[in-house]
Amino acid sequence: MSPDEAPPRPVPARPSPIGVGELERVMARGWPAVETDGLGDWVLRASSGFTGRGNSLLPYGDPTLPLPLAVDHATRWYAQRGLPLRVHVDLPRGLGGTPSLTEAVAAVPVGAELLSRGHVAHQPTLTMVGASADVPPPPDPPAAPPVTVDARLTTDWLQAYARQRDLVPGVTEQVLTGSAGQLFASAGDPRRPVAVARMSVEPGWAGVHAMWVDPEHRRTGVGSAVLGALALLAREHGMPGMVLQVEAGNVAARALYERLGFTVHHTYAYVDAPAQDR
Repeated sequence: MSPDEAPPRPVPARPSPIGVGELERVMARGWPAVETDGLGDWVLRASSGFTGRGNSLLPYGDPTLPLPLAVDHATRWYAQRGLPLRVHVDLPRGLGGTPSLTEAVAAVPVGAELLSRGHVAHQPTLTMVGASADVPPPPDPPAAPPVTVDARLTTDWLQAYARQRDLVPGVTEQVLTGSAGQLFASAGDPRRPVAVARMSVEPGWAGVHAMWVDPEHRRTGVGSAVLGALALLAREHGMPGMVLQVEAGNVAARALYERLGFTVHHTYAYVDAPAQDR
């Protein structure tokens, strides 16, 4: 380095504070819908029904219409694509007592509007954050299977992912490879992995998506090894923060993430149109 060259800026060890809406937009860019549209600040997302995130409305900011008219517009937009209206609603904190899911959703204006139309709240989900520096690196074999990371989406990775959810040919691949950058991790034999995960690459934040461990290999350290490998790469790519989402009822996965230093940033639920409107 010459005297005139500035030294490289060090990567901070801790993620910067981030608001709920901004963090959800990070996750949306890391799991991009096939089709998006805007209604003011609201973001409508559609992906032929593949995953809730890919087919739900993010109602952050001002839709530029009165709330009932904005919901009407969103309902028509999804109906034109053969989809029911599904809205991502963040659950408020500090309500006091132990409110039910419906009561928590009703405390949010858009949630109250949807519930008044007979929409149903379900699937409470935690958005969890952690520091990549806090996640231990993967142990050497044979303590855990080796972890392979590829920038390409391989057929073997996709077949393993298909063991946890139904795929939509063409759409699934577009979502998985559609962010600004992504890496695909596999544990064990890459031709038949016992665990997979995907990491989206975003300035400052690594998004962990599509995490799956073969039921026969759970509680063996495989999940920790995969996350450890991704955390190591996150640090190398200048991403001190890691973010993931897990259903509130998935006790085993939550315990794993908490052991690795992840904490709950916020909670959201989906609010869906009633069955007769689908």
